[in-house]
Amino acid sequence: MGADQESFGVALRRMRLTRGLSLRQLSKMAHIDFTLISRAENEQRQPSEVVARSLDVALAAGGELIAIAQVQRVAGCRSGVTLDPVRRRELLATGAATAVASLGGTKDVAKRVGKVGMSDAQRLERAVDRLRVLGHQHGGANLWEAATAVAAEGFYLLEHGQYGEQVEAVLLGVTSRAQMCAGWLAFDTGRQDAARSAYNEALSLARQTANASVEVHALSNLAHQSLHLGMPRQALRYAEAARRVAAAYSKHSKMTVVPYIREATAYAIEGDATASAAAMSTARNRLDQVRGDDEDSWMSFVRPGELDNIEAATLMRLGQNRRAEALWERAIVQHDSTYLRNRAISWIRLGVTRLELSEVAGAGVAAGKALDDLSAEVESHVATTELDALAVRLAPHRSVPEADAFIGRYLERV
Repeated sequence: MGADQESFGVALRRMRLTRGLSLRQLSKMAHIDFTLISRAENEQRQPSEVVARSLDVALAAGGELIAIAQVQRVAGCRSGVTLDPVRRRELLATGAATAVASLGGTKDVAKRVGKVGMSDAQRLERAVDRLRVLGHQHGGANLWEAATAVAAEGFYLLEHGQYGEQVEAVLLGVTSRAQMCAGWLAFDTGRQDAARSAYNEALSLARQTANASVEVHALSNLAHQSLHLGMPRQALRYAEAARRVAAAYSKHSKMTVVPYIREATAYAIEGDATASAAAMSTARNRLDQVRGDDEDSWMSFVRPGELDNIEAATLMRLGQNRRAEALWERAIVQHDSTYLRNRAISWIRLGVTRLELSEVAGAGVAAGKALDDLSAEVESHVATTELDALAVRLAPHRSVPEADAFIGRYLERV
Protein backbone atom coordinates (compact mmCIF):
# COMPACT_ATOMS: atom_id res chain seq x y z
CA MET A 1 0.00 0.00 0.00
CA GLY A 2 1.48 3.34 -1.06
CA ALA A 3 1.56 6.47 1.07
CA ASP A 4 -1.30 7.98 -0.91
CA GLN A 5 -3.52 5.10 0.13
CA GLU A 6 -2.77 5.26 3.85
CA SER A 7 -5.53 5.28 6.41
CA PHE A 8 -5.22 7.45 9.48
CA GLY A 9 -3.96 4.52 11.57
CA VAL A 10 -1.30 3.48 9.07
CA ALA A 11 -0.08 7.06 8.60
CA LEU A 12 0.01 7.63 12.36
CA ARG A 13 2.08 4.51 12.99
CA ARG A 14 4.48 5.37 10.13
CA MET A 15 5.10 8.86 11.49
CA ARG A 16 5.49 7.67 15.09
CA LEU A 17 8.00 4.95 14.17
CA THR A 18 9.90 7.25 11.80
CA ARG A 19 10.43 9.62 14.73
CA GLY A 20 11.44 6.74 16.99
CA LEU A 21 8.62 7.28 19.46
CA SER A 22 6.82 4.73 21.58
CA LEU A 23 3.09 4.98 22.18
CA ARG A 24 3.68 6.27 25.71
CA GLN A 25 6.18 8.89 24.51
CA LEU A 26 3.74 10.17 21.90
CA SER A 27 1.01 10.09 24.52
CA LYS A 28 2.96 12.52 26.71
CA MET A 29 3.81 14.81 23.80
CA ALA A 30 0.21 14.99 22.51
CA HIS A 31 -1.45 14.87 25.95
CA ILE A 32 -3.62 11.95 24.81
CA ASP A 33 -4.06 8.60 26.56
CA PHE A 34 -1.78 6.04 24.90
CA THR A 35 -4.60 3.46 24.69
CA LEU A 36 -6.56 5.90 22.53
CA ILE A 37 -3.57 6.29 20.22
CA SER A 38 -3.20 2.51 20.05
CA ARG A 39 -6.85 2.06 19.07
CA ALA A 40 -6.48 4.74 16.38
CA GLU A 41 -3.39 3.02 14.96
CA ASN A 42 -5.19 -0.32 14.87
CA GLU A 43 -8.30 1.13 13.17
CA GLN A 44 -10.40 0.32 16.22
CA ARG A 45 -11.56 3.89 16.66
CA GLN A 46 -12.03 6.88 14.36
CA PRO A 47 -10.12 9.82 15.88
CA SER A 48 -12.00 12.97 16.75
CA GLU A 49 -10.98 16.29 15.24
CA VAL A 50 -9.29 17.29 18.52
CA VAL A 51 -7.30 14.05 18.74
CA ALA A 52 -6.22 14.21 15.10
CA ARG A 53 -5.09 17.84 15.52
CA SER A 54 -3.13 17.07 18.72
CA LEU A 55 -1.33 14.14 17.12
CA ASP A 56 -0.61 16.14 13.99
CA VAL A 57 1.01 18.92 16.05
CA ALA A 58 3.00 16.47 18.20
CA LEU A 59 4.37 14.68 15.15
CA ALA A 60 4.89 17.88 13.11
CA ALA A 61 2.81 16.28 10.36
CA GLY A 62 2.00 19.59 8.69
CA GLY A 63 -1.74 18.93 8.58
CA GLU A 64 -1.50 15.51 6.91
CA LEU A 65 -3.09 13.62 9.80
CA ILE A 66 -5.80 16.26 10.15
CA ALA A 67 -6.68 15.97 6.45
CA ILE A 68 -6.81 12.17 6.47
CA ALA A 69 -9.02 12.16 9.57
CA GLN A 70 -11.42 14.71 8.07
CA VAL A 71 -11.83 12.77 4.84
CA GLN A 72 -12.25 9.43 6.58
CA ARG A 73 -14.88 10.95 8.87
CA VAL A 74 -16.86 12.30 5.90
CA ALA A 75 -16.55 9.03 3.96
CA GLY A 76 -17.68 7.06 7.00
CA CYS A 77 -20.70 9.28 7.54
CA ARG A 78 -21.68 9.05 3.89
CA SER A 79 -21.45 5.26 3.84
CA GLY A 80 -23.89 5.18 6.73
CA VAL A 81 -26.56 7.25 5.01
CA THR A 82 -26.18 6.44 1.32
CA LEU A 83 -29.24 4.25 1.31
CA ASP A 84 -31.40 6.52 3.46
CA PRO A 85 -34.24 7.56 1.14
CA VAL A 86 -34.75 10.94 2.80
CA ARG A 87 -31.17 12.17 2.94
CA ARG A 88 -29.32 14.61 0.70
CA ARG A 89 -31.43 14.39 -2.45
CA GLU A 90 -35.02 14.88 -1.34
CA LEU A 91 -35.60 17.33 -4.13
CA LEU A 92 -34.45 14.81 -6.72
CA ALA A 93 -36.65 12.10 -5.24
CA THR A 94 -39.67 14.39 -5.27
CA GLY A 95 -38.94 15.40 -8.84
CA ALA A 96 -38.68 11.79 -9.95
CA ALA A 97 -41.90 10.83 -8.21
CA THR A 98 -43.68 13.78 -9.79
CA ALA A 99 -42.37 12.87 -13.21
CA VAL A 100 -43.60 9.30 -12.92
CA ALA A 101 -46.96 10.37 -11.54
CA SER A 102 -47.41 12.72 -14.48
CA LEU A 103 -47.20 9.69 -16.76
CA GLY A 104 -50.03 7.93 -15.01
CA GLY A 105 -48.15 6.57 -12.01
CA THR A 106 -49.30 3.59 -10.01
CA LYS A 107 -51.73 5.24 -7.61
CA ASP A 108 -54.77 3.17 -6.66
CA VAL A 109 -53.64 0.28 -8.85
CA ALA A 110 -55.48 -2.20 -6.64
CA LYS A 111 -58.78 -0.57 -7.62
CA ARG A 112 -58.15 -1.10 -11.32
CA VAL A 113 -60.05 -4.01 -12.85
CA GLY A 114 -61.76 -4.74 -16.10
CA LYS A 115 -60.54 -4.05 -19.61
CA VAL A 116 -56.88 -3.16 -20.12
CA GLY A 117 -56.03 -1.37 -23.35
CA MET A 118 -52.93 -0.47 -25.30
CA SER A 119 -52.96 2.99 -23.70
CA ASP A 120 -52.33 1.37 -20.29
CA ALA A 121 -49.32 -0.50 -21.60
CA GLN A 122 -48.01 2.61 -23.35
CA ARG A 123 -48.37 4.65 -20.17
CA LEU A 124 -46.17 2.17 -18.33
CA GLU A 125 -43.71 2.17 -21.22
CA ARG A 126 -43.37 5.95 -21.02
CA ALA A 127 -42.79 5.71 -17.27
CA VAL A 128 -39.99 3.16 -17.77
CA ASP A 129 -38.34 5.29 -20.45
CA ARG A 130 -38.54 8.35 -18.22
CA LEU A 131 -37.02 6.51 -15.28
CA ARG A 132 -34.20 5.22 -17.43
CA VAL A 133 -33.36 8.75 -18.60
CA LEU A 134 -33.51 10.06 -15.02
CA GLY A 135 -31.23 7.23 -13.94
CA HIS A 136 -28.58 8.10 -16.52
CA GLN A 137 -28.75 11.75 -15.56
CA HIS A 138 -29.04 11.48 -11.78
CA GLY A 139 -28.12 7.95 -10.70
CA GLY A 140 -30.27 5.43 -8.84
CA ALA A 141 -31.20 7.55 -5.78
CA ASN A 142 -34.79 6.72 -4.84
CA LEU A 143 -35.80 5.98 -8.42
CA TRP A 144 -35.60 2.21 -7.99
CA GLU A 145 -38.71 2.29 -5.81
CA ALA A 146 -40.63 4.09 -8.58
CA ALA A 147 -39.47 1.52 -11.14
CA THR A 148 -40.48 -1.32 -8.82
CA ALA A 149 -43.95 0.24 -8.53
CA VAL A 150 -44.26 0.42 -12.32
CA ALA A 151 -43.32 -3.27 -12.58
CA ALA A 152 -45.84 -4.11 -9.84
CA GLU A 153 -48.60 -2.40 -11.79
CA GLY A 154 -47.64 -4.38 -14.88
CA PHE A 155 -47.88 -7.66 -12.96
CA TYR A 156 -51.21 -6.60 -11.47
CA LEU A 157 -52.74 -5.76 -14.84
CA LEU A 158 -51.49 -9.04 -16.31
CA GLU A 159 -53.04 -11.00 -13.47
CA HIS A 160 -56.38 -9.19 -13.04
CA GLY A 161 -57.09 -7.36 -16.28
CA GLN A 162 -59.00 -8.32 -19.42
CA TYR A 163 -57.03 -7.90 -22.66
CA GLY A 164 -56.28 -9.37 -26.05
CA GLU A 165 -53.11 -11.09 -27.27
CA GLN A 166 -51.56 -7.90 -28.65
CA VAL A 167 -52.00 -5.98 -25.40
CA GLU A 168 -50.75 -8.98 -23.43
CA ALA A 169 -47.55 -9.12 -25.47
CA VAL A 170 -46.86 -5.43 -24.92
CA LEU A 171 -47.66 -5.66 -21.19
CA LEU A 172 -45.31 -8.60 -20.75
CA GLY A 173 -42.56 -6.72 -22.53
CA VAL A 174 -42.95 -3.49 -20.57
CA THR A 175 -43.21 -5.32 -17.25
CA SER A 176 -39.96 -7.16 -17.89
CA ARG A 177 -38.29 -3.90 -18.94
CA ALA A 178 -39.59 -2.22 -15.78
CA GLN A 179 -37.99 -4.99 -13.75
CA MET A 180 -34.70 -4.43 -15.57
CA CYS A 181 -34.93 -0.71 -14.89
CA ALA A 182 -35.66 -1.36 -11.21
CA GLY A 183 -32.71 -3.75 -11.05
CA TRP A 184 -30.24 -1.28 -12.52
CA LEU A 185 -31.44 1.57 -10.31
CA ALA A 186 -31.30 -0.65 -7.21
CA PHE A 187 -27.75 -1.67 -8.18
CA ASP A 188 -26.72 1.97 -8.48
CA THR A 189 -28.25 2.66 -5.06
CA GLY A 190 -26.21 -0.16 -3.50
CA ARG A 191 -29.17 -2.52 -2.95
CA GLN A 192 -27.60 -5.62 -4.46
CA ASP A 193 -30.19 -8.13 -3.24
CA ALA A 194 -33.03 -6.08 -4.70
CA ALA A 195 -31.11 -5.69 -7.96
CA ARG A 196 -30.49 -9.42 -8.36
CA SER A 197 -34.10 -10.24 -7.55
CA ALA A 198 -35.35 -7.78 -10.19
CA TYR A 199 -32.90 -9.07 -12.81
CA ASN A 200 -33.96 -12.67 -12.19
CA GLU A 201 -37.66 -11.75 -12.39
CA ALA A 202 -37.00 -10.05 -15.73
CA LEU A 203 -34.99 -13.03 -16.95
CA SER A 204 -37.83 -15.39 -16.06
CA LEU A 205 -40.37 -13.27 -17.93
CA ALA A 206 -38.08 -12.96 -20.94
CA ARG A 207 -37.64 -16.72 -21.20
CA GLN A 208 -41.38 -17.32 -20.84
CA THR A 209 -42.08 -14.97 -23.73
CA ALA A 210 -38.97 -15.63 -25.87
CA ASN A 211 -37.93 -11.97 -25.56
CA ALA A 212 -34.28 -12.11 -26.66
CA SER A 213 -33.59 -8.44 -25.99
CA VAL A 214 -34.63 -8.58 -22.33
CA GLU A 215 -32.94 -11.96 -21.85
CA VAL A 216 -29.61 -10.62 -23.10
CA HIS A 217 -30.09 -7.49 -21.01
CA ALA A 218 -30.80 -9.47 -17.84
CA LEU A 219 -27.89 -11.89 -18.33
CA SER A 220 -25.52 -9.03 -19.13
CA ASN A 221 -26.57 -7.06 -16.05
CA LEU A 222 -26.20 -10.14 -13.87
CA ALA A 223 -22.68 -10.44 -15.29
CA HIS A 224 -22.04 -6.77 -14.51
CA GLN A 225 -23.26 -7.21 -10.94
CA SER A 226 -21.07 -10.30 -10.50
CA LEU A 227 -18.06 -8.24 -11.63
CA HIS A 228 -18.95 -5.54 -9.11
CA LEU A 229 -19.13 -8.18 -6.38
CA GLY A 230 -15.74 -9.63 -7.33
CA MET A 231 -16.93 -12.85 -8.97
CA PRO A 232 -15.39 -12.85 -12.48
CA ARG A 233 -16.00 -16.53 -13.20
CA GLN A 234 -19.69 -16.21 -12.46
CA ALA A 235 -19.70 -13.10 -14.65
CA LEU A 236 -18.14 -15.08 -17.50
CA ARG A 237 -20.87 -17.71 -17.28
CA TYR A 238 -23.59 -15.05 -17.47
CA ALA A 239 -21.81 -13.25 -20.31
CA GLU A 240 -21.36 -16.46 -22.31
CA ALA A 241 -25.06 -17.25 -21.88
CA ALA A 242 -25.94 -13.74 -23.06
CA ARG A 243 -23.64 -14.14 -26.06
CA ARG A 244 -25.39 -17.36 -27.12
CA VAL A 245 -28.81 -15.71 -27.00
CA ALA A 246 -27.61 -12.60 -28.83
CA ALA A 247 -25.91 -14.64 -31.56
CA ALA A 248 -29.22 -16.25 -32.46
CA TYR A 249 -30.93 -12.88 -32.69
CA SER A 250 -28.99 -10.63 -35.09
CA LYS A 251 -25.33 -10.12 -35.87
CA HIS A 252 -25.99 -6.44 -36.66
CA SER A 253 -27.50 -5.56 -33.26
CA LYS A 254 -25.90 -3.70 -30.36
CA MET A 255 -27.16 -6.64 -28.34
CA THR A 256 -24.21 -8.69 -29.59
CA VAL A 257 -21.73 -6.11 -28.22
CA VAL A 258 -22.63 -6.13 -24.53
CA PRO A 259 -21.63 -9.71 -23.58
CA TYR A 260 -18.11 -9.12 -24.92
CA ILE A 261 -17.51 -6.01 -22.80
CA ARG A 262 -18.53 -8.01 -19.73
CA GLU A 263 -16.13 -10.78 -20.74
CA ALA A 264 -13.33 -8.25 -21.29
CA THR A 265 -13.75 -6.97 -17.73
CA ALA A 266 -13.93 -10.46 -16.24
CA TYR A 267 -10.71 -11.53 -17.96
CA ALA A 268 -8.99 -8.34 -16.78
CA ILE A 269 -9.98 -9.08 -13.18
CA GLU A 270 -8.44 -12.53 -13.59
CA GLY A 271 -5.26 -10.96 -15.00
CA ASP A 272 -5.62 -12.40 -18.51
CA ALA A 273 -4.60 -9.43 -20.65
CA THR A 274 -4.69 -11.38 -23.91
CA ALA A 275 -8.23 -12.68 -23.46
CA SER A 276 -9.42 -9.29 -22.25
CA ALA A 277 -7.98 -7.51 -25.29
CA ALA A 278 -9.51 -10.09 -27.62
CA ALA A 279 -12.96 -9.68 -26.11
CA MET A 280 -12.67 -5.89 -26.28
CA SER A 281 -11.58 -6.04 -29.91
CA THR A 282 -14.57 -8.22 -30.75
CA ALA A 283 -16.89 -5.78 -28.99
CA ARG A 284 -15.56 -2.89 -31.07
CA ASN A 285 -15.83 -4.90 -34.27
CA ARG A 286 -19.41 -5.82 -33.44
CA LEU A 287 -20.27 -2.19 -32.78
CA ASP A 288 -18.85 -1.25 -36.19
CA GLN A 289 -21.20 -3.80 -37.79
CA VAL A 290 -24.37 -2.43 -36.15
CA ARG A 291 -27.04 -1.50 -38.70
CA GLY A 292 -29.99 0.76 -38.03
CA ASP A 293 -31.05 2.56 -34.88
CA ASP A 294 -34.23 0.71 -33.96
CA GLU A 295 -32.70 -0.94 -30.90
CA ASP A 296 -34.44 -1.18 -27.53
CA SER A 297 -33.74 1.91 -25.42
CA TRP A 298 -31.62 0.00 -22.89
CA MET A 299 -28.91 -0.35 -25.54
CA SER A 300 -28.49 3.40 -25.92
CA PHE A 301 -25.40 3.32 -23.69
CA VAL A 302 -23.59 1.09 -26.21
CA ARG A 303 -21.52 3.76 -27.90
CA PRO A 304 -17.82 4.24 -28.72
CA GLY A 305 -17.40 6.40 -25.61
CA GLU A 306 -18.74 3.68 -23.34
CA LEU A 307 -16.43 1.12 -24.92
CA ASP A 308 -13.56 3.49 -24.20
CA ASN A 309 -14.75 3.56 -20.57
CA ILE A 310 -14.85 -0.23 -20.35
CA GLU A 311 -11.46 -0.70 -21.98
CA ALA A 312 -9.90 1.97 -19.76
CA ALA A 313 -11.17 0.12 -16.70
CA THR A 314 -9.74 -3.17 -17.95
CA LEU A 315 -6.36 -1.57 -18.66
CA MET A 316 -6.29 0.01 -15.19
CA ARG A 317 -6.94 -3.39 -13.63
CA LEU A 318 -4.07 -4.79 -15.68
CA GLY A 319 -1.69 -2.04 -14.57
CA GLN A 320 -1.54 -0.33 -17.97
CA ASN A 321 -2.31 3.06 -16.51
CA ARG A 322 -0.88 5.33 -19.19
CA ARG A 323 -3.06 3.73 -21.86
CA ALA A 324 -6.02 3.80 -19.49
CA GLU A 325 -5.53 7.53 -18.85
CA ALA A 326 -5.75 8.32 -22.57
CA LEU A 327 -8.96 6.29 -22.94
CA TRP A 328 -10.60 7.90 -19.88
CA GLU A 329 -9.87 11.32 -21.35
CA ARG A 330 -11.30 10.34 -24.72
CA ALA A 331 -14.40 8.79 -23.14
CA ILE A 332 -15.14 11.87 -21.02
CA VAL A 333 -15.22 14.11 -24.08
CA GLN A 334 -17.89 11.85 -25.60
CA HIS A 335 -20.20 11.99 -22.58
CA ASP A 336 -22.83 14.72 -22.61
CA SER A 337 -25.29 15.82 -19.93
CA THR A 338 -27.53 12.84 -20.76
CA TYR A 339 -24.98 10.61 -19.05
CA LEU A 340 -23.85 12.77 -16.13
CA ARG A 341 -23.58 9.78 -13.79
CA ASN A 342 -21.27 7.89 -16.16
CA ARG A 343 -19.19 10.99 -16.81
CA ALA A 344 -18.74 11.59 -13.08
CA ILE A 345 -17.55 8.01 -12.63
CA SER A 346 -15.14 8.42 -15.55
CA TRP A 347 -13.66 11.55 -13.95
CA ILE A 348 -13.23 9.68 -10.65
CA ARG A 349 -11.50 6.75 -12.29
CA LEU A 350 -9.30 9.09 -14.29
CA GLY A 351 -8.29 10.62 -10.97
CA VAL A 352 -7.40 7.19 -9.57
CA THR A 353 -5.40 6.39 -12.70
CA ARG A 354 -3.45 9.63 -12.44
CA LEU A 355 -2.66 8.89 -8.79
CA GLU A 356 -1.29 5.52 -9.86
CA LEU A 357 0.95 7.50 -12.25
CA SER A 358 1.99 9.80 -9.36
CA GLU A 359 0.27 12.76 -11.04
CA VAL A 360 -1.32 14.25 -7.93
CA ALA A 361 -2.21 17.61 -9.45
CA GLY A 362 -3.97 15.94 -12.39
CA ALA A 363 -5.81 13.62 -10.01
CA GLY A 364 -7.03 16.63 -8.04
CA VAL A 365 -8.31 18.30 -11.20
CA ALA A 366 -10.17 15.13 -12.27
CA ALA A 367 -11.70 14.73 -8.80
CA GLY A 368 -12.88 18.35 -8.95
CA LYS A 369 -14.53 17.71 -12.32
CA ALA A 370 -16.31 14.71 -10.81
CA LEU A 371 -17.64 16.95 -8.05
CA ASP A 372 -18.95 19.35 -10.69
CA ASP A 373 -21.04 16.55 -12.21
CA LEU A 374 -22.12 15.15 -8.86
CA SER A 375 -23.23 18.62 -7.79
CA ALA A 376 -25.70 18.58 -10.68
CA GLU A 377 -28.13 16.39 -8.69
CA VAL A 378 -26.43 13.07 -9.35
CA GLU A 379 -27.02 10.53 -6.57
CA SER A 380 -25.21 7.29 -7.30
CA HIS A 381 -23.96 4.87 -4.65
CA VAL A 382 -21.32 3.64 -7.10
CA ALA A 383 -20.07 7.16 -7.84
CA THR A 384 -20.05 8.44 -4.25
CA THR A 385 -18.34 5.30 -2.92
CA GLU A 386 -15.56 5.63 -5.49
CA LEU A 387 -15.26 9.37 -4.85
CA ASP A 388 -14.91 8.72 -1.11
CA ALA A 389 -12.05 6.30 -1.78
CA LEU A 390 -10.34 8.82 -4.07
CA ALA A 391 -10.71 11.56 -1.45
CA VAL A 392 -9.03 9.37 1.17
CA ARG A 393 -6.10 8.86 -1.19
CA LEU A 394 -5.82 12.57 -2.00
CA ALA A 395 -6.07 13.72 1.62
CA PRO A 396 -2.33 13.36 2.39
CA HIS A 397 -1.51 15.63 -0.57
CA ARG A 398 -3.09 18.92 0.49
CA SER A 399 0.25 20.61 -0.13
CA VAL A 400 -0.61 20.24 -3.83
CA PRO A 401 -3.01 23.11 -4.69
CA GLU A 402 -5.25 21.03 -6.98
CA ALA A 403 -5.63 18.30 -4.35
CA ASP A 404 -6.24 20.88 -1.63
CA ALA A 405 -8.95 22.60 -3.70
CA PHE A 406 -10.75 19.29 -4.20
CA ILE A 407 -10.52 18.22 -0.55
CA GLY A 408 -11.88 21.59 0.56
CA ARG A 409 -14.91 21.26 -1.73
CA TYR A 410 -15.37 17.59 -0.80
CA LEU A 411 -15.51 18.36 2.92
CA GLU A 412 -18.04 21.14 2.35
CA ARG A 413 -20.30 18.87 0.27
CA VAL A 414 -21.70 16.80 3.15
